[in-house]
Amino acid sequence: MKRLLFIACFCIQFLTTLFATKPLHEYGVFIGINENESDRLIPYNIVVIEPSEFSAGKIATLHVDNKTVYGYLNIGSLEEYRPYYDRFKAITLGIYEDWPDERWIDVTSHEWQIFIIDELGKQYAKMGLDGLFLDNADVYYYLPKEDIFQGLCTILLGLRQYNLKLIINGGDTFVTRCIEENIAQSLFDGINQETVFTSIDFEDQSYGVQSEEETAYFKEYLSLVKKCGLSVFLLEYGADQELSKKIDIYCSENGFHWYNADGLELR
Repeated sequence: MKRLLFIACFCIQFLTTLFATKPLHEYGVFIGINENESDRLIPYNIVVIEPSEFSAGKIATLHVDNKTVYGYLNIGSLEEYRPYYDRFKAITLGIYEDWPDERWIDVTSHEWQIFIIDELGKQYAKMGLDGLFLDNADVYYYLPKEDIFQGLCTILLGLRQYNLKLIINGGDTFVTRCIEENIAQSLFDGINQETVFTSIDFEDQSYGVQSEEETAYFKEYLSLVKKCGLSVFLLEYGADQELSKKIDIYCSENGFHWYNADGLELR
């Protein structure tokens, strides 16, 4: 009886330790929270946060909990709520479709490049982040000009000096050209692709299933990225249980990580 009781207690202790120490999810994107809500990050190994809402001390605490922390950095557009909006609004290029409070920015601007590299990049590196989650390289899709492409390359090369992992969010047109020109790995370490399997209706803020054509396109693109030796992350929105299983299988087969967000707020 004592032996059975010992075995039972050992099993309970083992399972408790296992679930207490092993995150339930590998990857999560939480750029809509601040450090007072960091309990949301507990179940995740790799997290993306908004650096302006976190302190270096809190990032250090996340490292103690064995988390890899990426900081969001918008390199290709400018949001009205940013404290530096007035400083750069004169070099914006146009309103970002579906995001009326955001504008594409001229990445060829030396002033913008210096700001991203030597101000924000340096500031974020000093905070102890493991990497940067770089958004809106899609400016090259919006305005596919040579100087736009080179402007993005200049920014990425500048950020390389901080020895941080660089993940490009979206930007498939830019990323594909980098791969074709055999410069991708010199500029960044991986990509995050949104809505491979899910879709967003911006009018009523609802989420559905992506079209077969779009999913096929992204799968082919992600295969190219994988062959190049880059890391791949997926960000989906509102996938139900059935679709989540499908995404799980796809990512497991390919060695990708994915996150199923509740909504665009990424909270």
